[in-house]
Amino acid sequence: MADDEFFNEGDDFEKLLNSFINTKLEEEEEEEENSQPEKTEISISADDFQLSEHDAAVNAEASKDFEEELAATFSDARAVVEEEENAPELGSEESELAQAFINYQNSINKLAAKEGTTPPMWRFEIDDLYPNYKPSIGTILAGDLVEGWNFLSRMFPDTVGKFQVNSSDEEFLNFAETIRDQDLQLAVISYVEILIDMESCELSYQAKLIKYQEKHIKKIMYEEYLARKERQRRFVEEVKKRNFPIDAERLISAYFRVAQKDVDGAFEALTTNPAIFAPIDFSKIKPRFFGLIKVSPKDGIRVNIEIGKFMKKLKI
Repeated sequence: MADDEFFNEGDDFEKLLNSFINTKLEEEEEEEENSQPEKTEISISADDFQLSEHDAAVNAEASKDFEEELAATFSDARAVVEEEENAPELGSEESELAQAFINYQNSINKLAAKEGTTPPMWRFEIDDLYPNYKPSIGTILAGDLVEGWNFLSRMFPDTVGKFQVNSSDEEFLNFAETIRDQDLQLAVISYVEILIDMESCELSYQAKLIKYQEKHIKKIMYEEYLARKERQRRFVEEVKKRNFPIDAERLISAYFRVAQKDVDGAFEALTTNPAIFAPIDFSKIKPRFFGLIKVSPKDGIRVNIEIGKFMKKLKI
């Protein structure tokens, strides 16, 4: 971002200041070294400086914490969908699925009784559908569906055993019409109905899950927005306490805006050249030596460096 966007055009005095800031006069560096003979370089770390953590939160897409919270909210949304309270009755999709499975189970049990064989061990129970369908229960139901069909194939190898299980719904129903045994016919029809009803329940589940996920995501985004505004307010408050000759609100607002796109670059600018985000207000710099020495661009450079150092050490 060009520096002249932050300084008033036509003001040669401020342009001169900007030039001095960018060139970083050796004279200022020498004076600083002389005043601090035991100078220790300040390093940026999570322990010494917490601003970088806030930057990461501002850049939501790059924030590890945000990503973890976003991932957690998917689990929260899934839990809400799967554990809805006050649901004494099954939904229409679940009711149809339950009835289809009852028909399938009963018909196979009757066929097994007539042949004197043991029916499959059914794992699925209707109560598992409360308060509503969920994929984990669908997996159990699918397992019972396959076990039941394998049982029928062994019991009727010349009919069910030769029929292709990957046939279309229409082919299944046409096949059912050729069967004379009512229990076997009902088992085949119920098999198709279970497949259809499971797909319907799965689509309904996914629709509800997406709705709740969107709701949770919006909540997180809004909370993050409020948290970011609160961080900005605290930064502004701390800068104002020092009475720096700079527009604190403009400085912090511009910094946070740039940090959304480039966290590291924005932080580097804030701690080395904060005047990029907001111009130094020379009218608020007090003349030195009781007004005998008037304000000069050199004073602006000094203040700019002081603000940068302050922001580097600032902990919120």
